[in-house]
Amino acid sequence: MNNSIIQDDLLSIDEYELKLALAKKASNQLPFAVMLKFFQLEGRYPINNEMIPQELVTCLADQLGVDSAGIKNFKWESRSIERFRKEIRTLLGYRKSTVLDSKRLIAWLINHVLPEAPTNPQCFEQAYQFFRHHKLEPFAPQELMRYIGSAQHQFEKNFFLTIHESLRDDSKKWIDGLLGESSDQEENTDDSIKLRHLKKDAAGAKLKHVNFEIKKLDCIREIRLPALLQNISRKCLQKYYLRIVAESPSHIAEYKISNRYSTMAIFCYIRSQLLTDNLADLLIQLIQKIKKSSETHIIKTMVSEIKRVDGKFDILHTLSRIAAEHPDGIIRDTIYPAVSQDVLINLSEELRCKGNWYQTQVQTKMRSLYSHAHRQVLLPLLDAFIFCSDNPDGNALLQAIAFIKQNKSTTGEHYPDTKNIPVDSVIPSHWRSAVLEMDEGTQAVGDSSKDSSYKVNRMNYEIAVLEELRRQLRCKLIWIEGAYRYRNPDEDSPKDFDDRQDHYYKLLNLPLKADDFIKPLKAKLDQHLQELNDNILSNHKVKIITEKGGNKGKIKLSPSEPQTEPPHLKAFQLAIKRRFATINLLDILKEVDLRINFTQHFHTVASKSGVNAAKLRKRLLLCLYAIGSNTGLMRIGAANNDAKYGDLKYTKGRHIHTANVRAAIIDVVNQILEIRDPHIWGEATTGVACDSTQVSSWDQNLMTEWHPRYHGHGVMIYWHVDKNSAVIHSQLKTCTSSEVGSMITGVLKHDTAMNLHDVYADTHGQSSIGFAFSHLLGFDLLPRLKNINRQKLYYSEKGAKKYYENLSPILKESIDWQLICDNYHEVVRLVAALRTGTAEPDVIIKRFSNDNYHHPVYKALNEIGKAAKTIFLCRYLSSESLRIEIHEALNVVERLNGIMSFIFYGKLGEISTNNKDHQELAVVCLHLLQVCMVYINTLIIQEALSDPTWKNKLTAEDKRALTPLIHTHINPYGLFPLNLKERLDIERRKAA
Repeated sequence: MNNSIIQDDLLSIDEYELKLALAKKASNQLPFAVMLKFFQLEGRYPINNEMIPQELVTCLADQLGVDSAGIKNFKWESRSIERFRKEIRTLLGYRKSTVLDSKRLIAWLINHVLPEAPTNPQCFEQAYQFFRHHKLEPFAPQELMRYIGSAQHQFEKNFFLTIHESLRDDSKKWIDGLLGESSDQEENTDDSIKLRHLKKDAAGAKLKHVNFEIKKLDCIREIRLPALLQNISRKCLQKYYLRIVAESPSHIAEYKISNRYSTMAIFCYIRSQLLTDNLADLLIQLIQKIKKSSETHIIKTMVSEIKRVDGKFDILHTLSRIAAEHPDGIIRDTIYPAVSQDVLINLSEELRCKGNWYQTQVQTKMRSLYSHAHRQVLLPLLDAFIFCSDNPDGNALLQAIAFIKQNKSTTGEHYPDTKNIPVDSVIPSHWRSAVLEMDEGTQAVGDSSKDSSYKVNRMNYEIAVLEELRRQLRCKLIWIEGAYRYRNPDEDSPKDFDDRQDHYYKLLNLPLKADDFIKPLKAKLDQHLQELNDNILSNHKVKIITEKGGNKGKIKLSPSEPQTEPPHLKAFQLAIKRRFATINLLDILKEVDLRINFTQHFHTVASKSGVNAAKLRKRLLLCLYAIGSNTGLMRIGAANNDAKYGDLKYTKGRHIHTANVRAAIIDVVNQILEIRDPHIWGEATTGVACDSTQVSSWDQNLMTEWHPRYHGHGVMIYWHVDKNSAVIHSQLKTCTSSEVGSMITGVLKHDTAMNLHDVYADTHGQSSIGFAFSHLLGFDLLPRLKNINRQKLYYSEKGAKKYYENLSPILKESIDWQLICDNYHEVVRLVAALRTGTAEPDVIIKRFSNDNYHHPVYKALNEIGKAAKTIFLCRYLSSESLRIEIHEALNVVERLNGIMSFIFYGKLGEISTNNKDHQELAVVCLHLLQVCMVYINTLIIQEALSDPTWKNKLTAEDKRALTPLIHTHINPYGLFPLNLKERLDIERRKAA
């Protein structure tokens, strides 16, 4: 139970309950009241004092008029406990659970809970809800665990049997071939696809790698998996997918027949989706790479050409001056004496161009790159996909793709016949002149490709179609059959949304009617605009500078004064270092687990584990430290005789994956929130700061990209950090993926007990769409805007601009409320998809971007975002304290990046794997080490401040700057004992 969320009205006892409690002898009054109220809140009885929140004990003791310390000596195994339970059952109308109830519980778990693949703690919570709903006193924890285990076994047995019975015989034969068990000699050739090949990610964009990935995808498609897998929860499928990832073919071969074929079918189903998504990512990246490489090449060429004719701009200046001074002069007499004819000829050649010179040069370079290299990679990718669409523009593009596939073997610069080539609604306007080439004697470019006076340039046509494909695929105007992230956009929303609208609107805390949503937003917009308009002239730190003409303006923001230096903080940190000397980071991880037992989440992905609990715990901690510090299993295993490299590798493969590391992180973060002393750290924080940092990584994978700002290859880690430096959520992302999507992901998926309301972000973490979703999801987006001078405000009604005369230079236009009203239902459908996890935020952000600006839902979201962002800007400009608050929060992330380098020191801080899952695992293990460090440092700081020397000594400035990110007393490295008497036995000792 989290005592931070207990409401006061739930802690009070009524008159009859008070009478029952006071009827007990003095030593039993408080324990009885605690049992009663705990049962009402949790649906179970406490079995020790550690389970009971102190807030509950204190509140009940005050109502009873007894000392709260008396409960510490109460024995929860005493004979009076059963008598108390009987009275509570009678009072609340409950009864004892029976064997028949256990059967009902098992059936309920199988049908309603286990299909979502819950963890054991989640199964317990669901079971207690079952007991509460049916007014049953729950079984004892050990007995309940036995029933849950029985339900899990029966569910898995039925689940596997259903899948196995739906598999065809030829599909089973293919699975045998993947495991290397087929007797067919042709299928056992060296170039056949095996399970080990399917587990590996794409190695890069080279032709041989792409062809092999396509071959893997074709192999899985041959298996013909049962359609029922499409209706099973992805979380459930993911559980058994990880089981196959962790096992070798020899171990899988030992499974029961139904288990083996079912888990392999699940693996192939998930893997086919991942392969399709990866190949789609590769297609999009390659198309974009052609354009970016061409633009970079042309820019370098332009820079070099500027230097080709010395004094080029001086010559142009001289020509313009002479022409102005001698408008009627003869060229030979007025210009040639100043600029020779040869220089003018050279300058003319250098500047010679037709039409849009830059665009033409870029397209020419793109054609060269495409025809000589990328075409042989991109066309096989087109053949690998089955594209679908349900809108006219998408259907036209599908016809163009089919045409390219049919004519990919055509030779020559132009297509021989232009009559059946799809052009309208396919070729972007900036490509039209390059694709449709005029015949000699034709005057101008027409609008139709069917005009017989034009030829269609084959290579340019393919590039133009591919560029349009990239745009429509990103925003899902076109989708790919068999993909997950690039699937049909209709599958992104909850399937039962139309049938259960009331449920989803209540879940999102949004009104059913659009007018009820618009009215308060509109009123809030008017209020903040009026407040800013009234106060802007007296705000000495904010000015609106009017540009020439008086119609436009920009915002000028003066920086705040530096904050006062904390007077005692450095001395306090030195005192901590003297008191606690040096603590090994590995010991910090160990201590946190001994206090919290987060290793309870690391269940095996196999059906059972043969390692005893003590050995497993040690191996888990060593693995987590090796991965999180990036030192590697081999180096950690070398220092532990009872946990060698093979043992650690086995433990990592079967027990450690991203999901259970995140569950451990949640436990630690919740405990940090629990142990914080509000007198030191302030009241419970509700805000997180978001930002990303780059980490170097191997580059033979699809995650690693070149970052233009950091000038290196790597991946990005996006942090959500609370004000007191605990990382609430972390995620791995590419250098170019949306930070707005990452920001929303952390808010939705942190799963901690933190009541998150405020989100501080930098310029990249916000957008109009980001503000729209933040408003709809109920959190406050508070960005630090680098381009604050260019920001504009929006008002609620046409003609309302006259009411804000002081803001008029930065007012742009009114909000289109009718557009929001018309699309409100579809907007809520999207928000429901985000809240329930049906769709990934990054996918939604890409779908509703500038590439899809015609979509009415995008327009509606943009209008909501304009209103929400204007409200924020009014607050931001009006309140200096808010600006300071945002800067302070984001500075915490900047400090965090240095600490992460301190922890993740192995292999020069480079993620040395090309496997995406392993990269993500490294990030979450690093996250786990960070929160463990914050947990121990929080305890250390609070203990140090309890010393009389430091009690009440820290000032408000000291507490403001106090952070648990201190690390001078922590040693992340190994110990290196030196013994001068020991020698390395390099040469063999000669026999005496």
